[in-house]
Amino acid sequence: MGSLSSLRQLIQTHPLIDNHAHNILSRAAASDYTKYPLEQIVSEAQGIALTNATSTLPFHRAAFQLATLYNCSSYDWDQLKAARNELVERDYESLIRRCLEGTHALLLDDLLTDQDVEPFDWHDRFTGSPSKRIVRIEAVAARILSAAVREHTVPSQSSGLSTFQALWETFSQDFSLRISEAIADPAVVGFKSVICYRTGLDVQPTDDGDAQRLLQSFARTISQATGSTPRVEDKPLNDWLIRQTLDLLQAAKAIQPNKPLQLHTGLGDNDINLLRSNPAHLQSLIAQYPDVDFVLLHSSYPYTREAGYLACVYPNVYLDLGEVFPMVSRDAQESILKESLELVPTRRLLWSTDGHFFPETFWLANKQFRDALEKVFVDNVMNGDFTIEQAKQAAVDILFYNSSRLYSLNERPRSETALVSGAGSLSHASPTDALEAFIQANPDVKYIWMQFIDYTATVRLRIFPILEFAKIVRGQRRIGICVALLWMLQDDTVAGGTTTGQFYMRPDLSSLRRNVGIDSRSASATVMSWWKTEDGEPLEECPRTTLLNITNILRDEFDIETTCGFEVEVVFLKPAVSPSTGEEEDWAPIITNHSWSQMTRETRRVLPLLEEIAEALTSVGIYLEQFHSESSPGQFEFILPPDSPVAAVDTLIKARQVIACVAEQHGLRATLYPRPYPFAAGTASHAHVSISPPTKEAPFLAGVLHHYPSLVAFTLSGDASYDRVKSGIWSGGEWVTWGTQNREAPIRKISPGHWEIKSLDGLANMYLAMSAFLAAGYAGVKENRPLTIKDCRHDAATLDEAERSALGITTKLPTTLPQSLDALASNETLQELLGSNLVKNYITVKRAESKKLNAMDEKTRRKWLIERY
Repeated sequence: MGSLSSLRQLIQTHPLIDNHAHNILSRAAASDYTKYPLEQIVSEAQGIALTNATSTLPFHRAAFQLATLYNCSSYDWDQLKAARNELVERDYESLIRRCLEGTHALLLDDLLTDQDVEPFDWHDRFTGSPSKRIVRIEAVAARILSAAVREHTVPSQSSGLSTFQALWETFSQDFSLRISEAIADPAVVGFKSVICYRTGLDVQPTDDGDAQRLLQSFARTISQATGSTPRVEDKPLNDWLIRQTLDLLQAAKAIQPNKPLQLHTGLGDNDINLLRSNPAHLQSLIAQYPDVDFVLLHSSYPYTREAGYLACVYPNVYLDLGEVFPMVSRDAQESILKESLELVPTRRLLWSTDGHFFPETFWLANKQFRDALEKVFVDNVMNGDFTIEQAKQAAVDILFYNSSRLYSLNERPRSETALVSGAGSLSHASPTDALEAFIQANPDVKYIWMQFIDYTATVRLRIFPILEFAKIVRGQRRIGICVALLWMLQDDTVAGGTTTGQFYMRPDLSSLRRNVGIDSRSASATVMSWWKTEDGEPLEECPRTTLLNITNILRDEFDIETTCGFEVEVVFLKPAVSPSTGEEEDWAPIITNHSWSQMTRETRRVLPLLEEIAEALTSVGIYLEQFHSESSPGQFEFILPPDSPVAAVDTLIKARQVIACVAEQHGLRATLYPRPYPFAAGTASHAHVSISPPTKEAPFLAGVLHHYPSLVAFTLSGDASYDRVKSGIWSGGEWVTWGTQNREAPIRKISPGHWEIKSLDGLANMYLAMSAFLAAGYAGVKENRPLTIKDCRHDAATLDEAERSALGITTKLPTTLPQSLDALASNETLQELLGSNLVKNYITVKRAESKKLNAMDEKTRRKWLIERY
C-alpha cells in the first residue's frame, strides 16, 4: 500500500541518526576562513590544492544550494560568504538549528580537535535526543603519550631498548584502562580508528610474538613525541592499539551494550595512502573478531564494492554511507548508493554526514543524501526491485533504525510511534498514507472515535466505521459540530451563545491510537481533531489550534522551541455501598495504608493494576518514565514522556483514558478530582515546560509571572481547584513566585529554561492551559520584560512581608475561580494572543459552570465531579 509520493515524503522528512560526526566551530571561529577555509565543506584537499576545489562540480552544486540556505540571490562565492558572515553574526545558533533540522541524534567523535569548537553536550540543544560519544583511540593514545612526556624523562633511543620498558608498561596499562572506562561509560556508544591515515588498513591480526618489535615502535613514537598532542603513526604500535581495543570490546560484549569500532576507509585528504585505505585489507582482522561489529566509514569510496562485499559475507560488518555527500558529484553519489545496494543488506547500511566545523557540512550532506536516496529508491520501485513498503522500510532503517540498533541507542523518532504497537503512523506522512499504514498494522480495528475537548475539559466524540472514517480523511465527507459546543456545559446545557451554525472536525492522524483497556473485544481507536471553518480554515476557538499557534509564533519570531511533559496524578476509588439500601452512594479510597513513594502491604495489592496500566500504555506507544505512589490515600502518579506541546497534550488525554478504562475493568474509578479528601494532599496534573535555547528564560518567566493571576483561570479552572491551593500541602503555595527546586512555589525551576507548573489540575482543558502559559511567556520575551521576582527557596507563606518584598513577591494567587476569571477578563494581552472570542466564550462557560455546581450541596457536587473527571 502507499504511493510514490508517500515514499518521497518519507525519505525527505523522516528523522535521522547521524552515526558519525564532529564538533561544530564556536561562533568566534566560525568565520575564520584563514584557519578554516569554507571550501573544505566540499573537498578533502588542503593548501594550494584546495583553491582548485572551486572549479569542481560538487562545489558548484553546493554553492547553488547554499544560496537558498543563506537567502542569497547570488551564487558568487564571495557574496555567499558575505551572506553567511551576516547570518553568523546575527544569529549563529539559528543557522545551526536550520542545518541540523531533522537530526534526531548525533554520534560525535569529539576528539578531532579541542580548539575553536563547541563542547560535546552543547550540540544537544539542536537535536531530538542527547548526543552520544564515539571515542577516537589514536587520540586517547596521544593524550597518554603527551602526559608521559610531561611527567617522565624520556630516554634517548641510543640508551638501549630496555630503558623504555617501564614507560611502555605504564602506557599500555593506561591505554587499556582508558578504553575499558569508555566501554563502561553509557555516554560512549562506539570507538573509532584513523589508522587508515596513519599506517594503513593492513592491520596485522597478531604481533607474531614480537614484543621487541612493538617496544621499538613505542620507543620511536615516544622519543619523537612533541607538542600537546603527539601523532601516533608507527605501524606496530598503531596495529597494537587496534588489536587491544578489539580484545577489550570482544571481552565486554557479554556484559555491556554493543559498542562497534568505526574505521575510516577510502576517501581522505593528502596524508592518506590510497592503496592501503582499501577495506579489503581488513578481511582477516574482521574474521578474527566475530563478536565485534565493524563500521566501514565514508562509503569506503572509491572502494565501495569491496566494502559491500565485506558487509555481505560478514554479519559483523556495516557500511556507512557518509562523507561522499557532498564531496562528490550527484552522479557519483547515486552510483555509490547503487553499488552499496548491490550486495549489502539494507539493515547493515548506516547514514552519517561526517559533519564537522561548519554546520553547513551537516545540511549539505543530509540534503544531498535524501535526494540521492529518493532518486535511487523511486527508480528501484518503478523497476520492480522494491515494493513501496519495502522501500519505505529500507529508508527508515538506513536513516534511523539501523544506527539505533547497532549502537544500542533504543531511540524512537519523536514524530513517530511504532506501527506494530497499533499506536498510529508517521506524523509527517499524508493523512491517507497514515491511515493506510494504521489499517495495515491494525487490520482488526473497525471503528474510529473522533474526539474533541470542550471548554469544560469534557472529552466528546463521534464514532465512525472505518470505511466512513476513511471518507473523512480523504475529504469526501465533513463532520459538522453545532457551534453551541463553544458554550456547552458538561450536562449539555448551553450557557448563552447561539445554536445556529457549525464548524467541522478534521482528524489529526498523528494522534491515531487504538483503544486499549476497555475490553479485549473492542476493535476501536481514537484520534484527536482540529476545528475548521466552513472554508476549511482553522477556527479561532479551537483549543488545539490555539496551542499550535502560540507554539509556532515562539519558534518563528524568537527561534524558541517548546517541549511539554505531564504527570498524571489519579486517585483510585471503589464504590461505597449504603448498608441500608445496598446501592452505591459514594466513592472511597481503595487503600488507606499509603504514603508518598512507599510500598506498603496495601500498595503491593494494587501493583498488578499499576503494571497492567503501564503495559496497556506501552502497547499504544506511550512509554512511562516512571510511576509511584503519591501522598493521598489511593493516589498514584504516572509520568509521561516529553513531546511538542500539542502532541504532549494528545498523549496526556490518551493516557488518562487508558488509566480510567483499565481501572473500570476492575470496578474502580480513577479520578482527577483536585482534592478528594480535606485531610490529605490534593491531586494535581503538573506540567513540565522547556524552552530551547534557554537564553530567553528570564523574560519568558517574567511574562508568565506577570500574567499568572489571569492564566490560572485556565490552569485552575474549577471552584474545586482552589481547595487544593493551600500552603504546606505541596500544591505550589499561595503566592505568585518561583523557586529553584521549590515545590511550594507555583513554578518550580528545574534547570535553565525548564520549569514545572504546580498550579494545574485535571479539571483544566490542557490545550488552553498550556496555551495561556506559553502566551504569557511569549509576551514577556516580546516585551523583554525584566525578571523582578527573585529565586524563592522557601514557602512564601512562611515569610514575613519584608522578606517577601525583598524577593519581589507582591501578588497572591487568586483564591477563587471568580477572581481568576475577572483577572482574565481584564487582561488584554492574553485575550489578543489567545483570541478574544475564545477568551470571552471560555469565561462565559466557566461562570455558568460555577453557578451550576455551587447550587449543589457539597456531597452531591463532589460525587458529580468525581464521576466526570
